[in-house]
Amino acid sequence: MLRAHALLHCSGAGGARAYCHSDMVVIDHGQLYTEQPHVRAAHISSAGNPKNWPKPYLLDCEPTARQVRALMEQTFAAVWQFLPPRPFTPPESELCQVLGFDFAVDAHGRCWLLEVNNYPAIASGTMEHVDTSVYTNLVRDVLQLVVLPRLDGIPPVLGGFVELHVEGATGTTVTTCTCSC
Repeated sequence: MLRAHALLHCSGAGGARAYCHSDMVVIDHGQLYTEQPHVRAAHISSAGNPKNWPKPYLLDCEPTARQVRALMEQTFAAVWQFLPPRPFTPPESELCQVLGFDFAVDAHGRCWLLEVNNYPAIASGTMEHVDTSVYTNLVRDVLQLVVLPRLDGIPPVLGGFVELHVEGATGTTVTTCTCSC
């Protein structure tokens, strides 16, 4: 399983933007996927006792990261028209939401979107074994991109975020991964 975090930010003046954080967490599960209905290892939370889960690590494969970002763009594009209309009430309001996108990668290196979590586990539950620096970086980058510019008037800093190109995102073919990530 692979977890990637996205940030959806809608400001009253600047419109809507979506970002993907570059720290993508890979969690190997203890059992390979099978179509047998009595085997429940397709999702990490169904893969046995948490104390026996392998240590998560950061993705180090750019082709897979590109696939993840493309799938995120397509997912946001599918719901973009349903974002809350602006102006927000009160007028100085902004929408800021961190989302957790969970993916599976098949034997051919192709990513498949499993689910989108609107309140993703951060350093708890299935993510409690993730190095705390991953979440420290995520929170710091949200603060630098959205919160501090709003509160202190400083320029936004992307940090580990990559802006997604949602407008016009389509189901284009993405090169699959050939490394052993």
